Amino acid sequence: MAETVYVRDTLYVPLRGGPTPEHRILHRGIRSGTPLEIMQQEPDSGWSLVRTQDGLEGWMQTQYLMAEPIASDQLETMQSRLLALEATHQQTLLRLQELRDENANLTTELQHSKAELETTSTALDEIRQLSADTIQIQARNESLQDERVELENQIDTLLMANDELQGDAAQEWFLRGGAVVIIAMLIGFWAARRIYQRNISTWN
Repeated sequence: MAETVYVRDTLYVPLRGGPTPEHRILHRGIRSGTPLEIMQQEPDSGWSLVRTQDGLEGWMQTQYLMAEPIASDQLETMQSRLLALEATHQQTLLRLQELRDENANLTTELQHSKAELETTSTALDEIRQLSADTIQIQARNESLQDERVELENQIDTLLMANDELQGDAAQEWFLRGGAVVIIAMLIGFWAARRIYQRNISTWN
């Protein structure tokens, strides 16, 4: 069975001491995609003087140089960016879920707060009603207290009047009793006198 293969796009370009293939090789192979700084270009010969990030300077054929990174590097960069975006997306999803959970918790707390507010309002209305009833009861108690004091005064007055009446009645009965005794005495005296006179007449 035939095996599928792919052409490798990775190249290793030598860095030479001059702008010809005959010059000494300073670096046997700089991998494709390696960033280089162009120091000088010779369009006629097709060579360019470049410097590596390590500070090594040499000549390389201009055909191997390009202004954009190679496709594999771009792909790696895009893959890295894609992975970063996926990670960011996952973090965003997690944050979104956290926000949803927080929103649900806040909604629940809000409902509880509303229920507590309604309960508190009901209790406050009851307290206000009880306060109004208490004020009315206190006013009624004060009115009843005044009425009780007035009734006590009336009772005291009646008691005093009763005492006076009882005193007058006793005095009247005493006078009447005395008058009856005097009358009885007078009658007895008169009767005795009549009997005495009758006896005298009989003797005579």
